[in-house]
Amino acid sequence: MTDRPNVLFILSDQHRQCSMPGADGCEVIAPNMERLQSEGTAFSNCYSNFPLCSPARAMLLSGRWPSDTGVFSNLSELGPSRNSLGHVFARGGYQTFFIGKWHLHAGPQETIDGNDRFIPAGPGRHGFEKMSVWTETNRHWDSVRYDERNGEAVSTRGYNATLMTDEALTFLGQRDRRRPFFLFLSLNPPHPPLDDAPPEFLGLYESGTLSIRENVPEALSTGEQLVPAGAHRNHVKMTLQEQYGQYYAHISAVDAEIGRLLAALEAEGILTKTLVVYCSDHGDMLGSHGRLRKGVFYRESAQVPLVLSWPGRIAKGEESEMLVGLIDIFPTLAGLCDLEAPDGVRGTDLSKGILSGDGTGARYVLHFNTRQDDPEFRKGSRGLRTERHLYITDGNEDQLFDTLNDPWEMRGLAAEDAYADLKAMLADCLCRALPPAMALREAGWPGA
Repeated sequence: MTDRPNVLFILSDQHRQCSMPGADGCEVIAPNMERLQSEGTAFSNCYSNFPLCSPARAMLLSGRWPSDTGVFSNLSELGPSRNSLGHVFARGGYQTFFIGKWHLHAGPQETIDGNDRFIPAGPGRHGFEKMSVWTETNRHWDSVRYDERNGEAVSTRGYNATLMTDEALTFLGQRDRRRPFFLFLSLNPPHPPLDDAPPEFLGLYESGTLSIRENVPEALSTGEQLVPAGAHRNHVKMTLQEQYGQYYAHISAVDAEIGRLLAALEAEGILTKTLVVYCSDHGDMLGSHGRLRKGVFYRESAQVPLVLSWPGRIAKGEESEMLVGLIDIFPTLAGLCDLEAPDGVRGTDLSKGILSGDGTGARYVLHFNTRQDDPEFRKGSRGLRTERHLYITDGNEDQLFDTLNDPWEMRGLAAEDAYADLKAMLADCLCRALPPAMALREAGWPGA
């Protein structure tokens, strides 16, 4: 066996790429994310194939499409498997530990945010030796975790991202140092509500001075139109400026937790032996195109951060334009750690291009969005994103954007005669690229 790195995978919820430090027009303060970018490679073209919590997480952990797993909504459950991400690393000799928001084991919906039930030891843990699953995590303060010993719900006191990081630090301090570790830390912020950010971070952002994205309608941008109470999980009417400040403050709070983890790895002298991954499941529209939240294929909803830091192995201080989908992360992590992804994993292993720095990525990213009761995508949307174009269809209406010349995705080209051939080519490519069962349905095969 080769000398494999430790892996620290930090997943935040609803963090969009355009709200990373260094992004054009973004004033977020996140020095530890900047450090990861300076010590590793930031991928500016990583996209969530299905920009919704549970479907995105299922792809990360299974490496398979929603049509394979049946995870089409936030009420879906990821069925047991012997070939999930945790299993692959456990079989490779890793200690595997999951902490935080699982969101793949639906909890009672009468609770405020019943994301998950307790997951007892067994196949439902998908190869993680230890789990600390949290629920009601959209309540950022005083949420609930499960007691590992008996499954009882335990109320907590404090900001859940900090408390989850406390658990991660405890694991790092108590782990078996004879084995490498795979630690998956799943934090909830900056997921809404956006009216409860920690005051010490909210104070970093002066209301009324933040740059609002150009594709936000003027009434929202100026504050003439307020974000209604409840529309973004907030409890009161707010200006979009106030929402931006809250969102950035939650990102700054997550950044502080990343700093604590990096400091612990550095103090132990193992930072150079650890592959650190920062990613998110999807973004947030935050007023762009007049929308809030996620689920659509525009950049604000679908484009997510991806930063990989592994000193001495992954290029330092690079920004890669390699095209990456969340479906590709499972096989790529396995490849980086010299592990074999199991049969049935659908994504592309991009590890050779990352380690060599040649920038060879995926040819396109597929997008999906449908309901649990519509697994055949009769009413759902699907899309295909290349390095230059975004094509979207719901079966009735098509959209086409030249994202190179129109990064705000505001000029629709689908109805223009000059783009008819390109649209037809992308539509055909989308049909051919769909996962097998979907492709057969698109082609009209009965019973598919």
